[in-house]
Amino acid sequence: MAQAILFRFEARGAWSAAESGPSLVASDTFYGAVCAAMDRFGWLEEWLAAGSAVRLSSLFPWQQGTLYAPPPASAWPPANGLQRLRPKLVRFLPLAAIRDLLSEGGLSESRWVLDPGSGCLLPADRAGAGGPFRPVRVEKAAGRKSGIQFSEGSGVWGLAVCDDERWRGRMEAALRWLADSGVGGNRALGWGGSAGVRFESAADAAGLLRRGAGGDGSKGWWLLSLFAPAAEEEVFWEQGAYRLAVRSGWVEGTRAKKRPQRVVAEGSVVFAPAAPAGSLQDVAPEGWEHPVYRNGYAVAVAL
Repeated sequence: MAQAILFRFEARGAWSAAESGPSLVASDTFYGAVCAAMDRFGWLEEWLAAGSAVRLSSLFPWQQGTLYAPPPASAWPPANGLQRLRPKLVRFLPLAAIRDLLSEGGLSESRWVLDPGSGCLLPADRAGAGGPFRPVRVEKAAGRKSGIQFSEGSGVWGLAVCDDERWRGRMEAALRWLADSGVGGNRALGWGGSAGVRFESAADAAGLLRRGAGGDGSKGWWLLSLFAPAAEEEVFWEQGAYRLAVRSGWVEGTRAKKRPQRVVAEGSVVFAPAAPAGSLQDVAPEGWEHPVYRNGYAVAVAL
């Protein structure tokens, strides 16, 4: 059975992270950071050859031990409206709120308040206390830098799902290195830093919601990563609730542009007879001297 490493970076200061969308750091961007860590330890060739032996989620916020994630698109906005919480402005829900949302009783509006700065739902008793982060913009000689500023006792969390036990220790070493070296852009400005990384274990990703393991996908698979379906993969596209995103970007250290790729975004719910697998795509510019990979392997929870 796959073993999931649930990790939490104790973020320090500003990060070059998305100010909108269903994640703070998308899984393909985080994969690039992990590749740099694996290269540092001399494991990059084996890491690339391992393929889907380790699947990475995107990174989402946490605050004071509470983990946040994008709500499953099939259940949000909820049918009862929840007008006081302004669902269209909500970006992340605590996992406890997602459990309620998926239960028969549904989400109780009185238990939660919206933090407009982060788009996170906070427990009602923390109204006005502030969410895990705020947008930040800094003027530098090279131009304006945009990102987010974390509050004390906050950071980002994610999952590394290991199908091969030998990668568990290596993955933890890579994450410790990233906690020291930083994640994302503008690291020369001190962005992307962490005070450390914490590890927790779960039998698999479904354990996050305590909904049991496995499932046949008859009620859908909730994506915690970007998803680029493999050519032979069966997905019931006429069902589900999903959003497509186009990912592009630049080859690290150059001005060469990667080939754009359309993927399914985090928070989407797709229907499939088995857990979504995904693929690793070479998106190197035409005629480039070596492959440049974009990670589209899926981390998904059975609903």
